[in-house]
Amino acid sequence: MSKSMELILRNEIFAELDIEYPEDHDTRLLDQGIDSAGFIKLIVLMESKFNISIPDEDLLFENFSTAGLILNYLTEKTL
Repeated sequence: MSKSMELILRNEIFAELDIEYPEDHDTRLLDQGIDSAGFIKLIVLMESKFNISIPDEDLLFENFSTAGLILNYLTEKTL
């Protein structure tokens, strides 16, 4: 995982979603207050900020339910 990737996630994406970035990467985003509209916005922001395309088959909340899972996914997609 790249530190700059985490900074973008923390300072740009989570800030725009108005969700506090969890210090524990295993904290569920549902517990942070994300809802279905926030999940869609999260996906759109990730695609935009990291210049990736997330395929439909990956668009399951379980794949992005924690900051740790998001960072793992982004690391795989941006390598």
